[in-house]
Amino acid sequence: MQNVSRKIKIHIELAGFLFKSLPARFWSSANSRFPNLIFIAGLPKSGTTWLAQLMQEVPGYQSAYVYDPDECNLMHKVCKDNFAYLSAYGHYVIKLHTEYSKETVQVFDSFNIKPIIMYRDLRDQCVSRYFHVLHDPTHRHYALYNSLPKNEGMTHNLQIALAYYPNWIKNWITEMKKHPDRFYEVRYEDLRADAKTTLMGVLSFYGIQLSNEQVEQMIQKVAGNTKFDIKENLNKKIGTARKGIVGDWRNHFTEEHVKLFKEQCGQLLIDCGYENDMNWSVEK
Repeated sequence: MQNVSRKIKIHIELAGFLFKSLPARFWSSANSRFPNLIFIAGLPKSGTTWLAQLMQEVPGYQSAYVYDPDECNLMHKVCKDNFAYLSAYGHYVIKLHTEYSKETVQVFDSFNIKPIIMYRDLRDQCVSRYFHVLHDPTHRHYALYNSLPKNEGMTHNLQIALAYYPNWIKNWITEMKKHPDRFYEVRYEDLRADAKTTLMGVLSFYGIQLSNEQVEQMIQKVAGNTKFDIKENLNKKIGTARKGIVGDWRNHFTEEHVKLFKEQCGQLLIDCGYENDMNWSVEK
């Protein structure tokens, strides 16, 4: 394992050397406008992979390798090296779990990056997370969740997710309200309900003009390549789609889970428009 880690580190350092050795005109700079980067920030299981796949269908755009010598992405942050060595002539899509911080926003501003902030009803997101862990042998809680009754595993899953996820959303929403022109908000539920309208909004935000026919073709192509089978997807390393159903949490939550959720982020569900009050339950 140490040899593998050392080889990976050497490859990363070599990539960095090659990046830096090319003429400066090839790279973005902190003073240049960078309109050719679509940056998507979202929590795990919030639909960002789907959105990124759609945006990669925009003619000329491709997924970007993120150079991260300081491993700031592992801490859900961004640093200037992530963007400084992207070609100024390229068109890229980057998807990360980047959380809000003043330093992150400063990096975005220095490259004039206008991010998409994507989130989802945390109840559905947490259910999706549970099944991901349940079927992912590489996850640290895989053995635990496969040894516990479902309700106990779900409780553990909620306790972990609710310690971090609500603040991620709250902080970005607060920042978006301060600077609505610098960010574009996407809810998974809107993309699911009307992919075309949502996608057209994203394209407009980035100044990308495509015909209705082109957008419909993009949606159909990604849909045709998406398989909703998390076990097979994880085994083949082709994605993490499971169901994508809105409201699936009602099929898996108990009243104990509802109580825990209301205590931890009941108000956030109201603020995000998912509920009108605290009187919701597993019954519709």
